[in-house]
Amino acid sequence: MKKLIVKYSIEFFVIVFSISVSFFVENLREENETENQRRLIKQSLLQELKSGDEFLKFRKIAFEMDFKAIELILKDDSPLDSIFSNVSKVGFSNPFIVPRNFNPPSSAYNSLVNDGTINLIKSQKVKSLIEDTYVFFTKTIQDWAEAEGLIAEKIEFYIMENYSEFYLKDIYTTTDKAIMLEFKSIVQNDPKLKAYLKAKTGPMIVKLNSLQNYTDSRESLISALEKSLK
Repeated sequence: MKKLIVKYSIEFFVIVFSISVSFFVENLREENETENQRRLIKQSLLQELKSGDEFLKFRKIAFEMDFKAIELILKDDSPLDSIFSNVSKVGFSNPFIVPRNFNPPSSAYNSLVNDGTINLIKSQKVKSLIEDTYVFFTKTIQDWAEAEGLIAEKIEFYIMENYSEFYLKDIYTTTDKAIMLEFKSIVQNDPKLKAYLKAKTGPMIVKLNSLQNYTDSRESLISALEKSLK
């Protein structure tokens, strides 16, 4: 009887041990797969962030030039050439009646959010930086661009209603300084238009500050991702 008990005990132990080893190996395999997927997610985000270097560089320049153009046209003694040097490549009137929006690359992030794999990232610090960079600061800039756009619409309609002949000209010119000089004269002699333009600078300043916050968060995120991939 004792021999049977020992025999079956050993067999039971072997079976339990084999199952436990199988579970351990399977869990290890799944964890390795998850870790590999986690690395791919981080690499995908890192690649996307770095691909936005040029966009971010030129967007900052554009934001600053737009703001400078309005600042200069509001001053009575600003030389026309100074205003001209800050004119957008898409046309003279762009800084005055068009808001410059902000849409950095985000297809990889959106894809990861949609399929839920973004949740595989463990680090709370990385998660927080992702949220700040891709959501909070991006939306802040977009919201202020939208606020700027509401004022820009009023400026455009005001020019259409009060200076229709001027509006019918090539106001998006990049070469005709006579049109630029005419607009400068209009602004200097119209306090209401001046006030509209000054109001447009408010959201533009906050937009620029928010862009710096976005840039800082983005750089911190890149650094954290690179560190976690080592």
